[in-house]
Amino acid sequence: MTLLRAEEVTLGYGRTPVVRDVTLDITGGGVGLIGESGSGKTTLARAFLGLLTPVSGNIWYGDQNLRKADMRRFRREVQPVFQAESLDPRMRVGASIAEGLPRGARDRVPQLLERVGLAAGLAGRRPHELSGGQRQRVVIARALAVEPRLLILDEPTSALDVTVQARILDLLAGLGTERLLITHDLAVVGRLCRTAHVLFAGRVVESGPTAELLARPAHPYTLALRDAVPKLGGEPPRARGRTEARAAGTGCPFRSRCPMAVPECERAPELRDLGDERRVACHRAADLTA
Repeated sequence: MTLLRAEEVTLGYGRTPVVRDVTLDITGGGVGLIGESGSGKTTLARAFLGLLTPVSGNIWYGDQNLRKADMRRFRREVQPVFQAESLDPRMRVGASIAEGLPRGARDRVPQLLERVGLAAGLAGRRPHELSGGQRQRVVIARALAVEPRLLILDEPTSALDVTVQARILDLLAGLGTERLLITHDLAVVGRLCRTAHVLFAGRVVESGPTAELLARPAHPYTLALRDAVPKLGGEPPRARGRTEARAAGTGCPFRSRCPMAVPECERAPELRDLGDERRVACHRAADLTA
């Protein structure tokens, strides 16, 4: 079942377009939005949360246009999970979690803390008295308080060290709640998401089952992201698709950075089906997947 859907959505700030003609579904098993800073991931997430209105296209919540949906119900069913710094430093942990609960349900705070692996006694502390990992768990507990169907997570582990990241990922994987994950970390997407969409310059350039997409990228940008991940004991990351160059103004937006660019890339590629739920916008996809 599709929980949220973007249909030919274009988003921008003022006259500056940031996301262009994006169509994608949020269905079961976890969905990842991958891309470097400035690719449009967070802007698209804000639209899915109802915080931005598309310049064109529509966001669908089930079979309802989000502009006409029951927003009280929507806010209960779709919850954001921001980074730990989003906690109000003046509020005690218990008060932060209880903020969205009806008065009669505020005795659930200890249960929510225990659900995310924290002691109930932490409810009386303020954020500065907790570690980074504990604060992130509080943010997750706060989102879970209204029993949502979908969590939208924006870089939930980016400020944490590796061991704490692993614990948070284990927690998220075991919650049983659907999730949309915005990240630049391919390992996190591989751990939490069945499907993934790769954004470059506000456009989806590749999408499909995460395991297949990471094992056999069909777009040079996806390959560049994967090859940029350092491997313990391995060779240094390759400089394929360097980040200094801007998106090309015409044709394929990645062509000014692409080591596989050919004259045909002066014509913008359409997002097309490759089979097995995979789509790609690249003239050279057959060469990469052969």
